[in-house]
Amino acid sequence: MTQQWTPRRIAVLGASGLTGSGLAHQLSLSPDFDEILLLDLKDSLLQAHAIDMREAQIVTGSTHAALQVIPMERAAEQRPVDLVVVAASLPETPDGSREAFLDANLGVFRALVPTINALAGDDALVMILTNPTDVLATCLARMSGLAPSRIFGYCLNDSVRLVAAVARELQVSPARVRALVVGEHGDGQVPVWSGIEVDGSPVHLADDQRARIDADARGWFRRWSDLRPGRSSGWTTPVGSARTITGLMSGEPMPVAAWYEDGVSEGSHTTLLAVVRDGSVVPIALDYLDDAERSALDEASAAIAEKARRTDALARSGAERN
Repeated sequence: MTQQWTPRRIAVLGASGLTGSGLAHQLSLSPDFDEILLLDLKDSLLQAHAIDMREAQIVTGSTHAALQVIPMERAAEQRPVDLVVVAASLPETPDGSREAFLDANLGVFRALVPTINALAGDDALVMILTNPTDVLATCLARMSGLAPSRIFGYCLNDSVRLVAAVARELQVSPARVRALVVGEHGDGQVPVWSGIEVDGSPVHLADDQRARIDADARGWFRRWSDLRPGRSSGWTTPVGSARTITGLMSGEPMPVAAWYEDGVSEGSHTTLLAVVRDGSVVPIALDYLDDAERSALDEASAAIAEKARRTDALARSGAERN
């Protein structure tokens, strides 16, 4: 019998940032977790976040989870946790792209590998929030020595944005829409048109409707960047990350960047519906994908693997020159 995944102790790396602190706050209000370790280089801000979160726990009457601020230099002294969340990231810049974050954030990940390995121990799963989550998850598997199936990336936002785009096109409430994006987080995303439902019933969309919806969903990042907010999605991602964790805990298939070996690429972390089974994040079969969607999924997986391979090779070459 498969044992239910119950991450009672969670470590959040990058817990002073908007996304990391937001997720830590969400988790701290749940009775499902015993201890949340907060780690970041910005110690004073982290201490302030912890004070604020503990008082929020009192306001809501949700004081079960203990919040522990851990200096980064003492991370290796901690006993392994059940889930390591990596939210550490360099600041986003105006006119940037998800690809632009890759090289910079890969350097952050390289520095964090010893900490991740120590906190993950032999059994913990590792959840990546830092963009691009799928490529960085694949790179982390190469750098850390952790089994790729123990690493997964957060990708729920892509499906949320497809839901919003479908709702706008059909002029219905988003609450009535169910939609899924697989593939790559970014340009290689694959809307699963064959799985879109409204009020639980399949919906057939004409080609022009699909084109408008696709342009709407894919245009999200550019519209966001044009606002020059100087930050990532600080409410959706923390709430969505908490929702992903609790969904996986209950056995619900969730869209995450999970390890996928499709016979086309060398394997990569590709967005699919997945569950946690026997200590691994396991994709489930999407039998309803049509031929075009399955082909696009395989192409996205191969592209992620190639980006991870190329980026990792460039980083190693630069490190050797230095």
